[in-house]
Amino acid sequence: MQRAFLLASLLLLLLIIFSCAGEDKLEEDTTPPFPPTMIPHLGDVGDEPTDYYGQSTQITDDNNGIDTIPEGDWIRIMWKPFVDDDVAIVRVWRFDDIEPEPVLIDSILPVTRVHLDTSNNLSERNWYSYFIEVADAAGNSAGSDTVSFALLPKPVLLSPASYETIPIVGARAYWTDYGFATKYRFLLFDSMHNYVWHHDLLVAMEDDLFVDIPTNLFSDHSGESMYWRVDAFDWDEERQAYMGGKSNERILIVQ
Repeated sequence: MQRAFLLASLLLLLLIIFSCAGEDKLEEDTTPPFPPTMIPHLGDVGDEPTDYYGQSTQITDDNNGIDTIPEGDWIRIMWKPFVDDDVAIVRVWRFDDIEPEPVLIDSILPVTRVHLDTSNNLSERNWYSYFIEVADAAGNSAGSDTVSFALLPKPVLLSPASYETIPIVGARAYWTDYGFATKYRFLLFDSMHNYVWHHDLLVAMEDDLFVDIPTNLFSDHSGESMYWRVDAFDWDEERQAYMGGKSNERILIVQ
């Protein structure tokens, strides 16, 4: 009798185990993540604030969406926070006007909302387009929308030299460009890299590239170190968007 009871209990236990296993299989996650959203180029440092984030926000190098960076001839992309919290992998895809077939350029963990395309073969005046694909641990995936950007040659800073002390009165900054742009933006930042001032220079090909820095501006920063750089822009009529390039940054010291 006891053996029959034990056998019946064992059979019941096995039935429960297999029943639960079947339920797990039926409840396997098959729901794809919510499609991620890429951040387009929102503007550049010195532009008017953007309302893209739901409120008036000053444009900085850290929040303006797809762009190039001063440190190299590279393109940085950004995306909004994911809706789902179970994303396991982010795949970055790229295509361009010359090579229209999307290519997987990187796979990264979802610990950042920024990716820098440091490929050495990014050509100038060629529109590169990017999208990302997110996947969860079960293999469900979803793709984002697409953002695009085109590089211009980096302006080359000439004067003042790095860490050069410059006078408050009569200060002038020079640069050159081995490509061509129709607009340059001279930018000044304080020692904490906060935006201070900019000046836009609209040029023809033969124009000299320099900016006179206002005396009253430097008088408020006497004895301080300041960052400066030059951004280049050229309008693409077909795309109805600016191509862009950023010089490396230098530090000057105000007398």
